[in-house]
Order: sequence, then structure tokens, then C-alpha cells
Amino acid sequence: MPPFINTQCTNCSKPNRFDLAELRKEDGSLVKGVVFRGEEKTNEEFEVTCQHCGRKFKFAVKGGNNGKA
Repeated sequence: MPPFINTQCTNCSKPNRFDLAELRKEDGSLVKGVVFRGEEKTNEEFEVTCQHCGRKFKFAVKGGNNGKA
């Protein structure tokens, strides 16, 4: 089962659910890498369209290994 991300739209505050694997496939993802004491932890930022109001918003997925510690 693919990992899903639940987030709220910053415009209308309604919940949205996105497939993280599909978002990573798209060219619109921005990946930022930060190194802490020899461990690599990444923050991924995505720009998506709200499923309710149709406006674009950004959200970030923090942590490495699909958000696992």
C-alpha cells in the first residue's frame, strides 16, 4: 500500500489526501537536503491543487525514510 499524505488546504482549510509516490514521480516536487551529524534528513516540498477549491498550495513532508524517524 503506498504512503498517503493527509494535509489541509491553506486557502479553504479542507482536508486533502495525496499519494506520496505519485507526487514524487511528478516533476513539480522540490527536494531540499540537510545533513545533521552525519545523518541525512530530507524535507520534501510539493505544490499541489486542492481537491475542493481547485487552488494551488504548497506543503512540506519532513524527515527521511518516508517520514519515519
